[in-house]
Amino acid sequence: FEPRTGIACVLRLPAQMPELPAGVPLVAYRTAQEALTNVSKHAQASKVEIDLSMAGGVLSLEISDNGKGLSQIDLEKARSFGIRGLHERAQTVGGWVDLSSQSQGTSPGTTLILSVPLPSGFGGVGNADAEEQSERSDSSRDTDPTSWGSL
Repeated sequence: FEPRTGIACVLRLPAQMPELPAGVPLVAYRTAQEALTNVSKHAQASKVEIDLSMAGGVLSLEISDNGKGLSQIDLEKARSFGIRGLHERAQTVGGWVDLSSQSQGTSPGTTLILSVPLPSGFGGVGNADAEEQSERSDSSRDTDPTSWGSL
């Protein structure tokens, strides 16, 4: 993204990512893809930060930019196809999307957060099955989104 757009990109990932339920990785990937597309097309940002984390049984993906932000009219339009599609996609795995923006003030920009509660047995520290699955997986699974699960 950074070499193609010239927008500085900071990516923060957990040190170890357990196996996730089917569909969740693809939803996270598509959410990041849509958010980054919107940043590159509309935000006039110089920097974007992507944080993927797991806490309290919830997978969170946060994409924040330092762009011009969205006006109230933009936020209402944002509920149309692209963002509405993200909401619908998140719901397929029991998740939701929050969108916030500030177009004025000292720190304008937009933040999109995908939150997905994980069922018991997924994402827990010390989960033997997840650790075993992680050890058995090959490195291509980590870089090939087609192997991350289906909707």
